[in-house]
Amino acid sequence: MVYRGRLSRDCLPCRKRKLRCDLRPEGCGQCSRARLECYGYRDHHDLVFRDETLATEQKIMARELSGKPPQPSTLELGWNIQAPYAFFSIFVFGFSRSHMATAPGYNKAPSTGYFAASVEATSLAFLVTHLNRLDLMGPANSAYVTAIQRLNLALNGPETLHLEEALESILLLDTYEKMVCRNPRGSSLWINHPRGGISLLESCGSQVVTSYLGRQLGARLVSALTVSCGAAAVAVPEALRTLRRQLDPFVNSVKWRFMGILASIVDLQADLHKGGDRCKPGPVKQAEQLDAELTRLHKGLPLSWRPLRVSPVRDHPLIFGSYYDIFPDQCAVQLANGICVMRLLLNRIITMYSPNKSSGSDSYDIACQICASVPQFLPSVAQQDETAPFSPVLRLQCCTLLAPLYVANHVSEDVTMRAWIGHCLQYMSDRGGMKIAQDVRDAMTNNLDLDYWFVVSMVGSYAFAT
Repeated sequence: MVYRGRLSRDCLPCRKRKLRCDLRPEGCGQCSRARLECYGYRDHHDLVFRDETLATEQKIMARELSGKPPQPSTLELGWNIQAPYAFFSIFVFGFSRSHMATAPGYNKAPSTGYFAASVEATSLAFLVTHLNRLDLMGPANSAYVTAIQRLNLALNGPETLHLEEALESILLLDTYEKMVCRNPRGSSLWINHPRGGISLLESCGSQVVTSYLGRQLGARLVSALTVSCGAAAVAVPEALRTLRRQLDPFVNSVKWRFMGILASIVDLQADLHKGGDRCKPGPVKQAEQLDAELTRLHKGLPLSWRPLRVSPVRDHPLIFGSYYDIFPDQCAVQLANGICVMRLLLNRIITMYSPNKSSGSDSYDIACQICASVPQFLPSVAQQDETAPFSPVLRLQCCTLLAPLYVANHVSEDVTMRAWIGHCLQYMSDRGGMKIAQDVRDAMTNNLDLDYWFVVSMVGSYAFAT
C-alpha cells in the first residue's frame, strides 16, 4: 500500500503558510492575528488512513502517456492499398463473373511487376468512376503509365513471357481505358489494348487453347475487341475471327454465341457508318437475318438463364405494366438486355432503309422486356423498403441498365413508357446517388439523338459489365 504520510490536523491557511496551528476550538489564533478567514479544521473522517495505491498508479500512467505522441484512432491506409481492396471486394467478387482469375494472379505476381501495376491502375480508375474521386485521377494515370512501361519491357525482354499473366494485364488495362475514356469515336484507346492482345496471341500460335485459363482469357479478349470495335464504329479485324475459330471447339456458352452475332452486327453498323445515309437493299436483308438469329438465341435460352416473371398484387410506380422479371444473376440480365437492345437497333435499321416495313409492335414488346428487367434492382420494389440504401454493387448493376433504358426510351412512341423510364432514372439519381443516371435522363429530356455505343461509353456500362 502506498503511504503518503500522516495527515495534518491544522487548518487550511496554516497549512498553506506552513505555520503551526494552535487548534483552538473557537478559531485559529494564527488566522485571527493575520485577519484571515479560517475555514475550520479537517473532519475526523478525513484523517483516517486510506489505500491510495490505485490512484497513485493512475497518476503515474497519466504522466507517462502525456509524454508520448497520441495514437491514431483509426488505421489510415494509402490509396494504393485501399483501391485494390475496393476493386476486388466490390467489382471482382461482388459483381463480375469473368475476373475470377485476377485475384489469384495478383497474389502470385511480384509487387514490382506489370501485373501489380495494372491492378493498381484499374483499381484507382474504378474509384475515380465509382466513387467520383477525381483527385485520384493523377495517381491512376501514373500507375497506368508504369504498367504499360513494365509490360512493354516484359514483352520485349529476353525472359520467357507468362502468356496468361500478360493477357490478364492487357485486359485490365483495357478495362482502365473503358472506365476513363468516354469518347471512343475520337480516340483509338478503346481498341489498342485488345488489338495488342490479339497480336500477342498470333505470335504465340495455338498456345492460348492449351489451358482452361488461356481459353477463358481468349474469350474475354474476343468480347473486349468486339465491343471496342462497336464503340469505335469500325469492323472487327480478321484476326478476331481467326481467334474465334480457334476457341469455338472449347467455348460454347450462350454469351459466346451472342458475341458472335454481335460481331456481325458491329460489321453492319461500321459499313453503314462508313457509307452514310445512302439507301441500300443489302443492309435490310442482313439486319433481318441477324434479328432472326437473335430471336432464335433468345427462345433457346436454357432455364438457368431465364427469368421468373412476377405479377404483384398492387400497382407500383416503379413497375411498368403488370409484371416484372427476376433473373438468376447479373450475367443473365445483361445478356437478355443485350439481345433486346441489338434487336431494337436492327429494327431501326430495317425501318430506316426500308420505310415500307414497320416493326412498331415488335419494338414495343422488346422495350417492355427491358423495362421488366429493371425493378429487380430497385430497393423500393425488390426489398419493399423505401429507405433501403443502394449498395456499391447495386450501383454497378443499375449502371448496366442505363444504356438499354435509353434505347428503349429512344425507340418507344408510348408516352407512358417514356415517363416511366424517366421516373426510374430519377429514382436512381435521387436515392442511389447516381449522377450518371441524371445525365442520361437529361439527354432523354432534351431529345438528344445519341448513338447507343456513345451512351454505353458515357455510362461505362461495358467497363462495369460481367
